[in-house]
Amino acid sequence: MNRLALFATLLLTLAPLSSVSAQTAKKHKIGALTKSLANPYFLQMKQGYDYAEKKLGVDVVFGSTPKEEEDVEQLNILQSWLAEGSLEGYVVTPFRATSLNSVLTRISRKNLPIINIDELIPEETAKADDIKIVARIASNNVEAGILDAQLVLSSVPKGSDVAIIEGDPGTTSSTERVTGFTNAAKEGGLNIVASQPANWDRKKASELATNMMEGDHNLKAIFVANDDMALGVVHATQATGATGKIIVVSVDGTPNALDALKQGLLAGTVAQYPDAMAYMAVETLVKKLNGETVPEKVDSPIKLITKDNLSDAGKYYKDE
Repeated sequence: MNRLALFATLLLTLAPLSSVSAQTAKKHKIGALTKSLANPYFLQMKQGYDYAEKKLGVDVVFGSTPKEEEDVEQLNILQSWLAEGSLEGYVVTPFRATSLNSVLTRISRKNLPIINIDELIPEETAKADDIKIVARIASNNVEAGILDAQLVLSSVPKGSDVAIIEGDPGTTSSTERVTGFTNAAKEGGLNIVASQPANWDRKKASELATNMMEGDHNLKAIFVANDDMALGVVHATQATGATGKIIVVSVDGTPNALDALKQGLLAGTVAQYPDAMAYMAVETLVKKLNGETVPEKVDSPIKLITKDNLSDAGKYYKDE
């Protein structure tokens, strides 16, 4: 199934949301805050916001940080939007589960709707901080880890040594991906010899991978919690002559990772289609602003991409 067919299927499953159009909806102004555009994943997410702005007739004020892990900078953007006062609602992807909560609490007290996507704020955390989240939209990160584990299990002998490079251990996305991979790998009979965080940093991931390979000459695979770090691991396998001997799998489906996959440097990546996630978030928020009922939780699509199905990767919608 190609990506256009996948998107058509997604729209059918979300039929109640798809009634919003540029012709019928009131012109709303909303804020969309994400992580750093230095990560291609969030650049693709921005493209989804741009597409939603055009297709749904809504004014999307977009914000991001120059670098990863800039919690304070991201919080300041949200604070400035709230102080300015013209936004009717917010879509947020925080760096971690509590990093935006001080301002989100104030937004909730003003009865402005909040959509939380990708990096989810747990319900108990939101409740404790008096944050009312209208809807949570994200891919199933546990399932993403499981899909990568299944690829590894089909590629290496049972009992093989494998390693894990985590993102930021304080983030839901990293924790869930690692949990999914770890459980499935162990159940399948793989031996996890190391699991260490690189905090979403490509250079750090490369250094960790080098140390892991030097410490275990029987290592057969490395699971990496996102594509950007995986590219660092790929660099390490090239530098040590391990390309083809140690397989690398990851999550996101970014363009650079797909290029590495085409070259045989990466075995697989679980595409998350962040552009579709952003579009769904804007559509959901506009529905809410128009007084309609929206689902509290929506799973966005994921798909394991290997060299055999590259046509299913990339952006989820067709540019016009």
